[in-house]
Amino acid sequence: MPSRPLSADRTLEVRLHTRAGTLASAVARGVTTRGQAVAALSLIAPCRPELTERVLARIGSIPPAEVEWPPRSVQVALLDSSFRVTQGTARLSGPDGMTVQHVTYTDKLGYTRRVLRLARHGVLVGDYRTVEDLGRHVDVDTLCEAGSEAGSEAGSEAGSEADGRDGR
Repeated sequence: MPSRPLSADRTLEVRLHTRAGTLASAVARGVTTRGQAVAALSLIAPCRPELTERVLARIGSIPPAEVEWPPRSVQVALLDSSFRVTQGTARLSGPDGMTVQHVTYTDKLGYTRRVLRLARHGVLVGDYRTVEDLGRHVDVDTLCEAGSEAGSEAGSEAGSEADGRDGR
Protein backbone atom coordinates (compact mmCIF):
# COMPACT_ATOMS: atom_id res chain seq x y z
CA MET A 1 0.00 0.00 0.00
CA PRO A 2 1.51 3.36 -0.99
CA SER A 3 2.14 5.95 1.64
CA ARG A 4 0.35 9.27 1.62
CA PRO A 5 2.24 12.30 0.34
CA LEU A 6 3.39 14.83 2.90
CA SER A 7 1.19 17.83 3.57
CA ALA A 8 2.41 21.21 2.30
CA ASP A 9 3.35 22.31 5.84
CA ARG A 10 5.22 19.09 6.58
CA THR A 11 7.09 19.37 3.27
CA LEU A 12 8.21 22.88 4.22
CA GLU A 13 9.28 21.65 7.68
CA VAL A 14 11.40 18.88 6.16
CA ARG A 15 12.93 21.30 3.67
CA LEU A 16 13.66 23.83 6.45
CA HIS A 17 15.18 21.19 8.75
CA THR A 18 17.37 19.79 5.98
CA ARG A 19 18.51 23.19 4.80
CA ALA A 20 19.24 24.30 8.38
CA GLY A 21 21.69 21.42 8.74
CA THR A 22 23.32 22.11 5.40
CA LEU A 23 23.70 25.82 6.10
CA ALA A 24 24.97 25.21 9.65
CA SER A 25 27.73 23.06 8.17
CA ALA A 26 28.53 25.73 5.60
CA VAL A 27 28.69 28.46 8.28
CA ALA A 28 30.87 26.29 10.54
CA ARG A 29 33.31 25.63 7.67
CA GLY A 30 33.32 29.31 6.68
CA VAL A 31 31.82 28.68 3.24
CA THR A 32 28.93 31.09 3.80
CA THR A 33 28.18 33.91 6.22
CA ARG A 34 25.66 33.71 9.02
CA GLY A 35 23.57 36.52 7.53
CA GLN A 36 23.29 34.80 4.15
CA ALA A 37 22.32 31.54 5.84
CA VAL A 38 19.59 33.26 7.87
CA ALA A 39 18.23 34.90 4.72
CA ALA A 40 18.13 31.58 2.88
CA LEU A 41 16.33 29.88 5.78
CA SER A 42 13.79 32.66 6.20
CA LEU A 43 12.86 32.49 2.51
CA ILE A 44 12.09 28.75 2.60
CA ALA A 45 8.80 29.32 4.43
CA PRO A 46 8.15 33.09 4.23
CA CYS A 47 5.93 34.58 6.97
CA ARG A 48 5.54 31.16 8.63
CA PRO A 49 7.31 31.40 12.01
CA GLU A 50 5.30 28.48 13.40
CA LEU A 51 7.13 26.11 11.02
CA THR A 52 10.49 27.40 12.26
CA GLU A 53 9.33 26.82 15.85
CA ARG A 54 8.41 23.22 15.03
CA VAL A 55 11.84 22.58 13.50
CA LEU A 56 13.54 24.17 16.53
CA ALA A 57 11.49 21.92 18.83
CA ARG A 58 12.44 18.86 16.78
CA ILE A 59 16.16 19.73 16.92
CA GLY A 60 15.86 20.42 20.66
CA SER A 61 14.27 17.01 21.24
CA ILE A 62 17.35 15.16 19.97
CA PRO A 63 19.80 14.27 22.77
CA PRO A 64 22.95 16.42 22.41
CA ALA A 65 25.37 13.49 22.64
CA GLU A 66 24.02 12.03 19.40
CA VAL A 67 24.36 15.24 17.41
CA GLU A 68 27.91 15.98 16.31
CA TRP A 69 27.62 17.34 12.79
CA PRO A 70 26.18 19.70 11.69
CA PRO A 71 26.85 21.76 14.81
CA ARG A 72 23.65 21.88 16.82
CA SER A 73 24.40 25.28 18.36
CA VAL A 74 24.86 26.82 14.90
CA GLN A 75 21.62 25.23 13.66
CA VAL A 76 19.70 26.60 16.64
CA ALA A 77 21.25 30.08 16.27
CA LEU A 78 20.40 30.20 12.54
CA LEU A 79 16.83 29.02 13.14
CA ASP A 80 16.37 31.52 16.01
CA SER A 81 17.41 34.36 13.73
CA SER A 82 15.28 32.99 10.91
CA PHE A 83 12.33 32.89 13.32
CA ARG A 84 12.78 36.60 14.10
CA VAL A 85 12.89 37.40 10.38
CA THR A 86 9.81 35.33 9.49
CA GLN A 87 7.99 36.80 12.48
CA GLY A 88 8.68 40.28 11.10
CA THR A 89 10.75 41.58 14.01
CA ALA A 90 13.99 41.54 11.97
CA ARG A 91 14.65 42.42 8.34
CA LEU A 92 16.76 41.19 5.48
CA SER A 93 19.01 43.70 3.78
CA GLY A 94 20.64 43.82 0.39
CA PRO A 95 22.74 46.10 -1.76
CA ASP A 96 21.63 49.63 -2.68
CA GLY A 97 19.59 50.13 0.50
CA MET A 98 17.21 47.24 -0.22
CA THR A 99 15.33 45.75 2.74
CA VAL A 100 12.87 42.88 2.82
CA GLN A 101 10.47 42.39 5.71
CA HIS A 102 8.08 39.50 6.27
CA VAL A 103 4.64 40.99 6.92
CA THR A 104 1.45 39.22 8.00
CA TYR A 105 -1.75 41.24 8.19
CA THR A 106 -5.52 40.88 7.95
CA ASP A 107 -7.20 42.77 5.12
CA LYS A 108 -10.61 44.49 5.20
CA LEU A 109 -12.40 41.30 4.23
CA GLY A 110 -10.84 39.37 7.10
CA TYR A 111 -8.35 37.35 5.03
CA THR A 112 -4.87 36.79 6.43
CA ARG A 113 -2.25 38.00 3.97
CA ARG A 114 1.42 37.06 4.08
CA VAL A 115 3.76 39.13 1.95
CA LEU A 116 7.42 39.97 1.51
CA ARG A 117 7.63 43.77 1.65
CA LEU A 118 10.47 45.23 -0.41
CA ALA A 119 11.74 48.76 0.27
CA ARG A 120 14.63 50.72 -1.23
CA HIS A 121 16.13 53.40 1.04
CA GLY A 122 12.99 53.29 3.19
CA VAL A 123 10.59 53.78 0.26
CA LEU A 124 8.11 50.97 -0.40
CA VAL A 125 8.73 49.22 -3.71
CA GLY A 126 6.06 46.56 -3.36
CA ASP A 127 4.56 43.58 -1.57
CA TYR A 128 5.25 40.15 -3.06
CA ARG A 129 3.42 36.94 -2.21
CA THR A 130 6.19 34.53 -3.22
CA VAL A 131 9.97 34.42 -3.22
CA GLU A 132 9.82 34.04 -7.02
CA ASP A 133 7.89 37.31 -7.34
CA LEU A 134 10.40 39.02 -5.06
CA GLY A 135 13.23 37.55 -7.14
CA ARG A 136 12.05 39.49 -10.19
CA HIS A 137 12.91 42.74 -8.38
CA VAL A 138 15.93 41.85 -6.25
CA ASP A 139 18.60 39.14 -6.35
CA VAL A 140 17.58 37.04 -3.34
CA ASP A 141 21.07 35.51 -3.15
CA THR A 142 22.46 38.93 -2.14
CA LEU A 143 20.10 39.28 0.84
CA CYS A 144 21.39 38.76 4.38
CA GLU A 145 20.11 39.36 7.88
CA ALA A 146 20.14 43.11 8.58
CA GLY A 147 23.05 44.06 10.83
CA SER A 148 24.70 40.67 10.45
CA GLU A 149 27.83 40.94 8.38
CA ALA A 150 30.79 38.58 8.34
CA GLY A 151 33.00 40.86 10.43
CA SER A 152 30.39 42.02 12.90
CA GLU A 153 28.89 38.69 14.01
CA ALA A 154 30.85 38.46 17.25
CA GLY A 155 30.10 42.08 18.04
CA SER A 156 26.39 41.69 17.46
CA GLU A 157 26.26 38.58 19.65
CA ALA A 158 28.13 40.39 22.43
CA GLY A 159 25.77 43.35 22.01
CA SER A 160 22.71 41.14 22.31
CA GLU A 161 24.12 39.55 25.47
CA ALA A 162 24.69 43.00 26.92
CA ASP A 163 21.14 43.99 26.00
CA GLY A 164 19.89 40.92 27.85
CA ARG A 165 21.74 41.95 31.02
CA ASP A 166 20.44 45.53 30.78
CA GLY A 167 16.81 44.34 30.54
CA ARG A 168 16.95 42.33 33.79
